[in-house]
Amino acid sequence: LSSGKFAVVEKSHEFTLVPWRPIIDRQLGREVMGIVQGGSVSWQLGRQRGLER
Repeated sequence: LSSGKFAVVEKSHEFTLVPWRPIIDRQLGREVMGIVQGGSVSWQLGRQRGLER
């Protein structure tokens, strides 16, 4: 495994490490979904995870 930051991606109960991207940095603690189509990624940013007050 090379050095650097990675994110864990879950797909149908399988997990994969992917290189960290700046878009992920801004969304720490939130749901982030990336859809790969034709070699590009479309990002969908969701709600904050955890307990709501």
